[in-house]
Amino acid sequence: MSEIKIGDTFLRRIIYTLGVMLTLALGFHVFSLLKDFFVFLLNVLSPFLASLLIAYIMSPIVIQLQKHLKLGRIMGTLLLYLIIFLVIFVMLAFLIPTLLIEFGRLFATIKQGIPNILDWLSRHTHLKIDAELIENIKNQVEQYEIDISNISESILMAAKKIASGGLSAIGGATRGIFSGVSSMIGFFSFLVFVAIIGFYFIVDWEKILPLIKKMVPPKHRERTFDVLDKIDISMGGFLRGQITVCFIVGVMFAVGLFGMGFIGFPALRNYSILIGTLAGVAGFIPYLGAVIGVLPAILIILLTGDVEWSTKLLTFGGVILLFSLIQAVEGFILQPKVVGKNAGLHPLLVMLALIVGAQFGIGGMIIAVPLASVIRVLIREFYWLPIEQRETAMASFPTQHD
Repeated sequence: MSEIKIGDTFLRRIIYTLGVMLTLALGFHVFSLLKDFFVFLLNVLSPFLASLLIAYIMSPIVIQLQKHLKLGRIMGTLLLYLIIFLVIFVMLAFLIPTLLIEFGRLFATIKQGIPNILDWLSRHTHLKIDAELIENIKNQVEQYEIDISNISESILMAAKKIASGGLSAIGGATRGIFSGVSSMIGFFSFLVFVAIIGFYFIVDWEKILPLIKKMVPPKHRERTFDVLDKIDISMGGFLRGQITVCFIVGVMFAVGLFGMGFIGFPALRNYSILIGTLAGVAGFIPYLGAVIGVLPAILIILLTGDVEWSTKLLTFGGVILLFSLIQAVEGFILQPKVVGKNAGLHPLLVMLALIVGAQFGIGGMIIAVPLASVIRVLIREFYWLPIEQRETAMASFPTQHD
């Protein structure tokens, strides 16, 4: 009799597994059929999604401005917008031109340094690299040129692509207005549109929660808002906290490398803002910012000519020490204290979310990480916690039985 039960259980598991696989296959097939529709929908909604995300991140800041400065909701929002516009002005007037100049310097350093490295490799007796191959690589490197103006045009084209998806939401008449203007004007028009929507979202943000509460049946409100609070802790903590971490990591790299330029390796000072910015942007994926920051610094040390190897080794040790310090600060202070233990997303999960979101355009990338935070909380609440409770109950059962 027991053998029949084992066989029945095994058969049920097979049927269950096949059913799950069939459901997943059917779901992926339907999803692939509707992908174009989802891409179109997300592109249309991209300004609203961006505005909603901005309002979600900035609303607590407005609340703090209201409390400390005794301002109304509208004045607090206007003050926050003024601060944001000042930051954008500084970026356009100082940061972006500096980044382009430092990028051009970095390219020149790499172009000058690679032939020296190749000459050293060709002279190395143990490597036995073909001299003709080395010469061909050197010729290719010397012929390669980079034009900062072309980079600027590429940035404008990317801005036009982003704006074209968002502007489709404004309507046919408005699209006609923007169709004849330059990509930069179109992009800034998109930003203005997002700012206007975001303003109304922030002003009315505190009215959204009571509205949701009315929509949820009374018997489900406690559980629903308990889950929503956990989603808010996870998603809000990660977004606001990780943005703060990005800024701190970027500043630490920029200041640290700038200081090393005065100690004995001036070349690092010339690229401190570029490397700090790269580290800050990459820092949105946890712990990646420090890695992205240290790699170009090491590359600059190795490729910079007319510098003694003793100085290079000393500077290399300083860069590794700076990298270790930033990693320690991020891992032991920033991530647990600023982001929060319950809000952190695994770096691989963030990368996967961004890669998947990129398949659906700018709208997909906007909602990718917030959606990953929501899914993480839902899986934990409705799948993983019940499993943990069941295992805890099973483990304590023999003790209670005795």
